[in-house]
Amino acid sequence: MSATDERHPLDVACGISLLLVSAIDFYTARSLSLVAYVEPRFVELVRVIDTSLSVVCAIGVAAVLVSWPVLLRGSHRRLTLGVLALQTTGLSLDVVGLIASTIFGEQSNPIYLLLEVALVHTSTVLLFTVWYATMDHHRQVAHARGVAERQCFAFPQHSVRYPGYENWVPGYIDYLSLSFNMSSSLAPAEAMPLAISVKLLVILQVTISLVIIIVLAARAIGLIA
Repeated sequence: MSATDERHPLDVACGISLLLVSAIDFYTARSLSLVAYVEPRFVELVRVIDTSLSVVCAIGVAAVLVSWPVLLRGSHRRLTLGVLALQTTGLSLDVVGLIASTIFGEQSNPIYLLLEVALVHTSTVLLFTVWYATMDHHRQVAHARGVAERQCFAFPQHSVRYPGYENWVPGYIDYLSLSFNMSSSLAPAEAMPLAISVKLLVILQVTISLVIIIVLAARAIGLIA
């Protein structure tokens, strides 16, 4: 069995993260109407679509967790990527709905807006943690075993020969730290993206984080002040 097909506990951690993202997405979709006392009709449409999508995502996440002991890692990774695509769509709808409620709604509620911003920010970090781990980890395992495999990220442990880090492979916390720094500093701060696919994911994550921090959080603080 190749490194690509071997099951790894990191995939279970990713499944649990997707479960948390699904729970947050379901709550934010249902509570979107609380952000503004009088909301545009567009927000109601987004809320209905997002709620329906949340149910589909929850089923997909359950499939990811249940199928881990059964599927080979390559098949399990493709299933996870499908669920990630759906959940990223749901996250984007959450952000669009929040923007519409904040800008076009009447008498926005700053407390609920701040709560939604915090939850969407948490969901963004967790979601892109799973994206990066799913895209990169199996490549890192193969590379550490001497297999010619193109890595998606170059970590500091790869460029400098630190004692004890020979054949080092990143774990879940490394990808979580990478995603958190990406959303906080709005730029790669720990590992350098190499592959075009993860560069596009970084652009998407930074864009979502910019909207959350600059537009939504600033609006909520402005309403409180």
